[in-house]
Amino acid sequence: MNVDPLDRRSEVPRSGDRWRWRGSVAFLAVVVGFVIYPLVISRDDVVNADWPAFETGARLVAHDPGHLYDLNTQAKVQREVTGGKTLVTLGINGILPFLAPAWVALVAVPFDALGPQLGGRLWMLFGLAAMAFGLYLAVRPRAPSAALPALASVPTAIVLINAQLDGVVVLGLGAAISLWRRPWLAGLCLGLTLFKPNLIFPVGAALLLARQWRVIAAWAAAAVVLTAMPMIFNPNWVFQWLNVVGGTVQRGSREIVLADLGPYIAPDHYQSYVIGALALVALAAVLVVAARCRADFRRCAAVLVAGSVFAAPHALPGDLVLVALALAIWGAAEWHDWLALSVGAAVAAFAPPIVPMLVGIVLVGWVILRVSGVTARPQPEPRPVSAR
Repeated sequence: MNVDPLDRRSEVPRSGDRWRWRGSVAFLAVVVGFVIYPLVISRDDVVNADWPAFETGARLVAHDPGHLYDLNTQAKVQREVTGGKTLVTLGINGILPFLAPAWVALVAVPFDALGPQLGGRLWMLFGLAAMAFGLYLAVRPRAPSAALPALASVPTAIVLINAQLDGVVVLGLGAAISLWRRPWLAGLCLGLTLFKPNLIFPVGAALLLARQWRVIAAWAAAAVVLTAMPMIFNPNWVFQWLNVVGGTVQRGSREIVLADLGPYIAPDHYQSYVIGALALVALAAVLVVAARCRADFRRCAAVLVAGSVFAAPHALPGDLVLVALALAIWGAAEWHDWLALSVGAAVAAFAPPIVPMLVGIVLVGWVILRVSGVTARPQPEPRPVSAR
């Protein structure tokens, strides 16, 4: 059969390719909107984010490090930061306290030096830039466009609006995956995950079980350096931090993980034990699922990253950005996976308490099972061809 050389139908892009290109353009437009957002929001929107808590920590670590975790001192400083405005939503002692590790306060000091408004806006952009670079590293060697669905998702919007630091955690995990063949560098990159240490337990446990000693040693070295820096100003900060950090989980907060059932099912004196026990149960479940797909590095890594939310003792809707990272690492997510993640994150962010927790447990658990291949239908075995 002769083919007409003028027939160029084979050069016309397929319908799926066209839709994929249109989707990438739409995602890129959303990301551009995210970049513009901190530049155009009002002064009140900056104050209403979590930035005042980080700025409070920055001012205290610079001027009164001995009272970094004193909630009464934090209340006085935070009133200065917010111009006298008080918290009307659920908080601790009437404020949005700084409860992150002290090295986070040190990172926030340069931003505080720029003033509450400019510093807060640049803080948001800093977190967004870290997230974008982490996602880019996580999807390599695929095209950068593979990171766009995660970067343009609702969890990213929640992190940005609340001026949270999940982007730094994404950067640490993405860089570690990109540098996995260089274990010492991968471990050092994992040091960035310590900006939110409540989200690292499955990754750490899996490294121990896999005996990745060089990665663990480098990660531990990074932790020692981060811990030692604030000790120059306050040698007792670790004990002060551990004394207050347990108050992050409370009834009525927008928690999204299994461990946060604790305040609803246990008396006050036993809540910490129940939260810890539920977190251990979730951790064991994540490790069992990860072990099923340990032969596939990206699939196993994605399970552990998503499981870092599922097994956390404390997690909020913005932390679902790690689930977006997990889908990006996996690389086989369909449009309905991204849609389910964004819809679930939106419900968790706006629904009344206990609903976010139920949604989070189902959503993250479903993603873990889907990524691991547990929910995949077995492929039928090919039938032998007849000899006739």
